[in-house]
Amino acid sequence: MKKNISKFLKLACVLVLASACSSGVKAPEESSLFEKRVDPVSGVVSYALNYGAPDDNKQSLYFVTKSMTEDGRFLVFQHTVGNELKGFEPRRLKVADLKKEEVYDLGEIRMTPFIETKENYMVYGDPQRGFFKKYFAEPDKEIKLCDIPEELSSLGRVTRLASHLTLTQDRQKAFLDAAVKPEDGKERYIQGMLNLVDGSWDLWGETEWNCNHGQLNPVNDSLAMCAWETAWGDLGQAYQKETGWYPRMWLVRKGSKTLIPAEHRNFASHEIWDDDGKGVSWCGHGWMEEEDCVYHYDLATGKQEAWAKVPGSRHNYCSPDNKYVVLDQAPNGWWRGGPWAVAFYNRETDKTAWVYTVREPLVPRDKPSVLHPDPHPHFVMNGRYIISTANNADGHMDLYVTPVDQLIEMTK
Repeated sequence: MKKNISKFLKLACVLVLASACSSGVKAPEESSLFEKRVDPVSGVVSYALNYGAPDDNKQSLYFVTKSMTEDGRFLVFQHTVGNELKGFEPRRLKVADLKKEEVYDLGEIRMTPFIETKENYMVYGDPQRGFFKKYFAEPDKEIKLCDIPEELSSLGRVTRLASHLTLTQDRQKAFLDAAVKPEDGKERYIQGMLNLVDGSWDLWGETEWNCNHGQLNPVNDSLAMCAWETAWGDLGQAYQKETGWYPRMWLVRKGSKTLIPAEHRNFASHEIWDDDGKGVSWCGHGWMEEEDCVYHYDLATGKQEAWAKVPGSRHNYCSPDNKYVVLDQAPNGWWRGGPWAVAFYNRETDKTAWVYTVREPLVPRDKPSVLHPDPHPHFVMNGRYIISTANNADGHMDLYVTPVDQLIEMTK
């Protein structure tokens, strides 16, 4: 039976490659834009994006945003000329076109954009100019969608529109976890929905705490999830003292917020929706303790369970069928630019394969990175590839695209 499944997977990969070739889109394995890399310990094969100078930074997008379109043609990434040991220029967003075998500049876009992976465009916001769209086939053409709603701009300086932008299923509205700084007074944290067609604003609520990492449920436009990322502060400590729960993860609806308590470890970070919107996974990380792993919450039943028993996990992402989990691990303590490894976990067999094993720190602990160099691994193209960032000890980062079929084979 296992042999038949293996043959089927190999045949499926051949068919996908053939389909991509027929459309003129080259797979990363065949594209001149990539170089083959083999991890010396695990033997896993990845393909590193070959662009710019050898020591330039190439980074994947933040893990809740898929960096590659479903047809495999466009790969969106962050590029920095230079690196943190030699000095660097402002980071810019780029797109690699695997049909034309060219890389194009998308601008100095500071927020994590929403990537529409089926229609091949992105939507992004600028706190001063408003919201825009760009089709990847026309990277120089910026389409204005709407202005910043006056309900926000009139309150003060908008310092954040969205931690990472998510849109409704019809792509007509955007969920914002905005931050606004009045001329006098402390920053305000406001959540709501912006109509990208007419610019109208629908207020969902406001928090005293920094409510960020907002993301709409993929199949329910009336439900979002947000984080209390700084719950270790005075407000969070007071909440935990009163309730007993660390207040990281919140289900957010218009007019209400409900805590998802992390039952097993009472700590959570970097939560993310399943692709089907039926549940949430997160990392209950610590210092390599036994209960330190990836957990999952079922939205319908409230059941929580361990989904990837890999200690030290920091960010995770589940495959579309939820059979597999990819995660990054900080095995020797965490700092910006510290050592990382990326693991693939097969939930059906409880086995692990390492996309790449522990790499040397990007920068010393006493000189932390300012470029957010965490690997942020995530599945793309319906689970066919994993995209992640790989640090190098000389101060630069590579972007890796890793075929998943080999990882499934290794973890049978």
